[in-house]
Parts: sequence; structure tokens; C-alpha cells
Amino acid sequence: MAQSAAPAPPLEKPAAKPVRSIPYVSITGEDGKQRHYETNAIPLLFHRACFGWRMYLGGPNRVVSLKEVLTTSQPAEQVIAGPETEVSADKTKATTRMLETVQDGVLQRSWCIIPGDPAGTYTYDVSIDGEPRGEFVFCAIEVPDQNPNTDPRELSCPNKFNAVERAQPQIRKAS
Repeated sequence: MAQSAAPAPPLEKPAAKPVRSIPYVSITGEDGKQRHYETNAIPLLFHRACFGWRMYLGGPNRVVSLKEVLTTSQPAEQVIAGPETEVSADKTKATTRMLETVQDGVLQRSWCIIPGDPAGTYTYDVSIDGEPRGEFVFCAIEVPDQNPNTDPRELSCPNKFNAVERAQPQIRKAS
């Protein structure tokens, strides 16, 4: 007697993987080592603190069209931007349009703090291939003594979420 095969269950689409988007801050300490934090609290440490956002999009490596709009609550004293960025006359808004590469499913951008960057709220609205994909709200906080060992987890920020220190990302070489 032959066993009959049970009917195959209907194919279900796998649930869409949630996009994980995080703001982050990197600080070069007095010892020269970089420390990385998943946080939106940016200490205004000139030439030491950098901040950015990372989106986990998944999928293959590819080039996408990125539009990133930065709005600050106060004007910057100076703006260093390439030709892909339009800056408003009052220096509170910068719109960048460019092609960026999604590598290993990740898209990310970052900037470093320079003298004249204002304290306050920095909001990045990010669109990919014409579709709104995320908003990142940072708060930039003055550090009067410019202490390079400032820990952003200890800063007061009205829209701060719980920050986590991360190990330095491993740089992978192309093979």
C-alpha cells in the first residue's frame, strides 16, 4: 500500500522584515579611540563628535536615489556642503540629493561637528527612490569644556531615547 502525500500547505508570503533605523554618535576620546553609541544625543565636540543614521533595508547591494532634508532649530554659522546640497538662505535647512549604495542591506550617512554648529534639534527626513523612509531627530548639546571623554548617555535631551554603547564596527574588505 502506498502512502499518499499530504497536500502541500498553501505558500505564504514571509512577513516583511521590519526596517531597523537608528541614529548614532561616534566620539574620538582623548586616547584617540573612537567610541560608538546608538543615541540621538550629540555632544557638540568640535572635530571629535560625528553623528549619523543607519537604515537596515535588506535586499541586494544596489544604488538608490537618496533625498535627505536636514532642518535645524537654529542657524549654523557655517555650512560645508558639496554641490549635491542646497542650503537655505537662513542656514536652517539643507537638502541633499544623491545616489548612495546600499551595502549588505544597509544605507547610512554621517557628519562631524565643527565650530559654529548650533545647539538644538536637528531633524533628518530621508526618502529613498522617491519614497519617504524615515525621520531621525537628534538633539545637539553644548559641551562648554569640550571634554573629549563626554558620554552622550549622560546628556540631557528632551527627545532622547535609551542609548547603547556599541563595539566599533568591523570594516570588511572586498574580496
